[in-house]
Amino acid sequence: MIFRAGILKPISKTLFKEFFSSVFIIILLSMIIFFLVYISPGESLLQEYLLNLGGNEEEFSENSGPINIHQAYFSWLFASMSGNFGVSNSNGLPVLGQVLEFTANTLYLTFSALLISLCITLPVVMITVSNTFPTLSRFTNILIRLLSFLPLFWVAYILIYISTSVFDYYPLATDYEEITASQFILPVILLCLGSGVLVEIVQQLTYEIKRVLNEEYILCARAKGASVFKHLFKEGIAFPLLNLLSNRIAYLFGATIIIEQIFGWPGIGRLLWQATQDRDIPLLLCAVIICACVIRLSHFIARLIYVLINPRASHE
Repeated sequence: MIFRAGILKPISKTLFKEFFSSVFIIILLSMIIFFLVYISPGESLLQEYLLNLGGNEEEFSENSGPINIHQAYFSWLFASMSGNFGVSNSNGLPVLGQVLEFTANTLYLTFSALLISLCITLPVVMITVSNTFPTLSRFTNILIRLLSFLPLFWVAYILIYISTSVFDYYPLATDYEEITASQFILPVILLCLGSGVLVEIVQQLTYEIKRVLNEEYILCARAKGASVFKHLFKEGIAFPLLNLLSNRIAYLFGATIIIEQIFGWPGIGRLLWQATQDRDIPLLLCAVIICACVIRLSHFIARLIYVLINPRASHE
């Protein structure tokens, strides 16, 4: 019971803090996005959207002059909280289902790229820290840095040219309903190699592992012949990796916009771009809010795992 109470208290404290901070951030973001839509040209589009959400026609009629931003925002907010984000101006379909489907496709790319990044970087970090193969370690570190410095769009077009002209393989997704595994591989590899995640993981983990190994209690434990793997894994790998990955989710979401545009991948980045071009207000508002929710959820999960491993982190 003591153990459970000691664990439940920091977990509940973290859940409470992270939940309310996430709600505050998402509401603040929704205000900013709605204000930008409100001041942008095309007020009739916003007015029509609010009417479709079930607003009072007398309140939002064209004869009543400019739409009151406070009234319009809360009308949209209460409707969206019930799951009613309206229908798309482009295809007439409910936007929430479209956004969730395209967000799932982006998450496939993002988490697959993170998984491949870990599979590449963890062996490189271990070789670098152990200094067993110094020549190989220097070569891999230089190669990873070079790949991270290359422009993402330039590498994408080079890979497309090589795959089509040399291997007779067409990697672009033309049919959203039938995305094949071969069309999935190249965008994931490109997102993994060209987004800067590799070099950041290698640098951060190498620094943290070396720092932990030089701590006094680790040196004393090693001198006595005791195992230091638990402390090394927790403080040198698990904690920095959780913080790093949770912070990189937002960046990878932004990087996927370029990749999804180039490869025609049906993801949330491509959807946001298309919604902006078409001035599809319901789709744009819903996509931004769902993106914010996904990013905050990833941060929330990482923080929760962090506290589960180290309950004292709730006081930090």
